[in-house]
Amino acid sequence: MRCPVCGAKLVAKQICPYCKITDEQITSASNKKVKEYRKSGKKDLICYTNVIPNDLSKLKIILFTIFLGWCGVNHLYVSRPVRGTFSIVATAGSFITLLLGAVLKITSNAGLLIYNIFYTIFFYMMAFNVIMWVFDIIAVICKGFKVPVVLPRKEKREWQK
Repeated sequence: MRCPVCGAKLVAKQICPYCKITDEQITSASNKKVKEYRKSGKKDLICYTNVIPNDLSKLKIILFTIFLGWCGVNHLYVSRPVRGTFSIVATAGSFITLLLGAVLKITSNAGLLIYNIFYTIFFYMMAFNVIMWVFDIIAVICKGFKVPVVLPRKEKREWQK
């Protein structure tokens, strides 16, 4: 296991020598608090870890990534809204552009130019999205998929007071 703050390698029941994070804090981290921390402006307290927290389902992450990852559902499930929104926009834009190209018979040069611009933009967005989807599938299988979490606060022990 690696420390989500500094990336140092941790062995079971060990404290990170650099940032004093314990493996207990990592395993008891919460993904549900990420949204409220982002809204309240405490983004610096959010860490990314490949240890799936207890409030998320590992099976749902795997299924969402494999079957619906191309449209960003897996990122929305784990509270990564920027990446999820990019995937939704790329997918919706690609489908709408292809549908409009098939339905509308564009005969004017200006209309064809505008259609080609949108087609090119959404083609490259969707190509990037599909490449990232494949990387996400590999990351989920290899247990390297990063999930944003909020670490619980350290409790002061008797000898630390």
